[in-house]
Amino acid sequence: MDIRLSDPSLADDLLEYLRAKGCVAEPTGADAIHVEPPVLPVENAGRLELDLYLRVWDVLHPGTIQPA
Repeated sequence: MDIRLSDPSLADDLLEYLRAKGCVAEPTGADAIHVEPPVLPVENAGRLELDLYLRVWDVLHPGTIQPA
């Protein structure tokens, strides 16, 4: 999944947050990140977890992320 940030200064924080949750996250530009969900034994569980992590981030940093 590709994500854009409205505030590029938060990119490192978002990368650290997602990596701590077991996601593979890499910057693809100053305001963009590519993230893969964590690998879990239940089908689609990783994607659901990633969606949850992004919702939590959005509550803590309203309006800063959007799918690219």
